[in-house]
Amino acid sequence: MASQTEAALLRQVMYGFFAEQRQQLTLANIVGSHRLLLPLARHEPMSQAELGRLVMLEKSWVSRAIDRLVAQGWVNKAPSRHDGRVVELTLTAAGRKEAARIEALLDEHATTVLERLDDDQRAALVSALRALAEAVLPARVA
Repeated sequence: MASQTEAALLRQVMYGFFAEQRQQLTLANIVGSHRLLLPLARHEPMSQAELGRLVMLEKSWVSRAIDRLVAQGWVNKAPSRHDGRVVELTLTAAGRKEAARIEALLDEHATTVLERLDDDQRAALVSALRALAEAVLPARVA
């Protein structure tokens, strides 16, 4: 059974990693768009309500953010083919390019973090991360 110390360590490490990622996004002048572009890139097409539930953000925030992404030319809004009352979101070609740019930036940061470890530490961490991914993301482990 995991101890409170181990649980606190996991939270601290995750917080530190995400703080560094936020810093990388800020330095690249990427503010907020990644919170919707990346999940949409992975799950499009999807409704605005589905996206809001996926990212666990307030409906009004998601709506305003989507409107900004539409204005930037990164997202298309259209009536759903299955239910005309539902707005379906997809990325434009420019939106896919921006999502790929953000993914590359975040991957580069993650690589930099992993390179701070020696080979044995990195192998142990990757093994532990695979186990954690199975526990947290059972349907998404690749």
